[in-house]
Amino acid sequence: MSIIRRLLGERDGNVMLLTAAAVIPLLAIIGGGVDMSVAYLVRGKLQNACDAGALAGRQIMDGADWDRTSREEAERFFHFNFPDGLLGTRDVSFEIAPGEDDDNELVGVARAVVPMSVMRVFGYNQADIEVNCNAKRDMGHNDVMLVLDVTGSMNDRPSAGGATKIARLRSGAMGLYRALDDDNGSVTRFGIMPYSHTVNVGRSLMNKDIVKEQPYVHVERNCYYYNGRQYCYNNYTTKWVNINESSWNIGKGGGSTGGNTQNFRTSGDGCIEERPSIGHDQDPYEIEDTVTRADVDTRAGNAGNQPELQFGRYDPGVQEAETQSGCPSEASTMQPYASESAFQTAINNATVRVTGGTYHDIGMLWGLRFISRTGFYADDNPTERDGIPVRQHIVFMTDGKLDTDDASGRNDLYSAFGLQRFQGRVQGSGAIRTRHINRFNSICTLAKSMSVTIWVIALDVTDTDDIEPCATSSAQFYTSDGSDLEQIFEDIGRGIGNLRLTR
Repeated sequence: MSIIRRLLGERDGNVMLLTAAAVIPLLAIIGGGVDMSVAYLVRGKLQNACDAGALAGRQIMDGADWDRTSREEAERFFHFNFPDGLLGTRDVSFEIAPGEDDDNELVGVARAVVPMSVMRVFGYNQADIEVNCNAKRDMGHNDVMLVLDVTGSMNDRPSAGGATKIARLRSGAMGLYRALDDDNGSVTRFGIMPYSHTVNVGRSLMNKDIVKEQPYVHVERNCYYYNGRQYCYNNYTTKWVNINESSWNIGKGGGSTGGNTQNFRTSGDGCIEERPSIGHDQDPYEIEDTVTRADVDTRAGNAGNQPELQFGRYDPGVQEAETQSGCPSEASTMQPYASESAFQTAINNATVRVTGGTYHDIGMLWGLRFISRTGFYADDNPTERDGIPVRQHIVFMTDGKLDTDDASGRNDLYSAFGLQRFQGRVQGSGAIRTRHINRFNSICTLAKSMSVTIWVIALDVTDTDDIEPCATSSAQFYTSDGSDLEQIFEDIGRGIGNLRLTR
């Protein structure tokens, strides 16, 4: 008893004993913190990998079709983001499949085992981690305007060979339709704007939009030579003139339809001459190298007495000085297509006429006019349907650089801007091609400011400097050799779709 009393009364070494006793719970706290930090880190990475796999799998699906390719794509993205042995994990698994109640939604679960380091001493050997992920393509509503190059070079075969570029376009565009054809209650509408050096939009306009009398170029004919000089009869002035002094003149009239706007619009050959820029009259007829919102949206009044706001008739028959002309197929405003075959027919009809020069600005301008919510078709372009927003997109595809007629008129190509050599309508500094590039860039910038997403496809083009900046971002710019055109259209369709996580 005396020994015990002495031990109880002895204070020497008590601090050491107390410290030793405290080490065990302290180690548990520190070790548990270390191990749990690893477990939480694994959980975060496992969740990210699960999300990536679900999104990738849903992205590659065609509609609600879940197949081996889709599953393998989901697994590939999961394992890329969570490689084997990451942070010492083992028994990693990833399961994903369509949901039982909604086959448009993918439901996934990922599991991993995290071995404990310090906590193993206390009997905790591992932490079992499990996370869930869901992904759904919530398409919403989309208006998609196709602005398609149908110039003469589209009849050529691409550098890689095979079918012509226009044939590849006709089949490739189906990829866009299929990628957006999800049966989830969303509404997708398409407009089609084939373009060359003009556009065929007459049927989509009203009589008030077409000018009754417009300027034409006249060249003197019935010529004769006298004393070394050529004299020609001018039908407009009814005088014989020295062609060396005046070889042409500008007349004004109703053209081949005599000013009958209804006949012109419904003829199927309703290609137009672009009107002056807003703020200018027909005399002088000036088109600026920049485009404003007013240029896109302003429309003539019902009285039809505002020629500066009206469009001319593309009329090669009376434009005497032209040596190259052509009118592409008719454009179509925004509308839904009930089936792939109906959409295929629309694309085929829009690409029948393949001819002419490459004026990107006229195609983009009218594509923007067709999709604008504040202009000609405002009543048909709503911002939402049943409370769900309608997103707007322009898909612009071309096979070449902007290619205008030379200002000297060596070819005298008759475009939507008239005959530049004689009529000099397009204003601005630099070469005429530069002015049209400036217009194109201005339209692209304007479209983006109107919340329109622009997707650009350069088909078999080696120099893309003119068109690449038009895309909303580098992610919306694609190049194609022709063989992958359908896949590119499909990728754009998937990009237009609003893929989102639903967990």
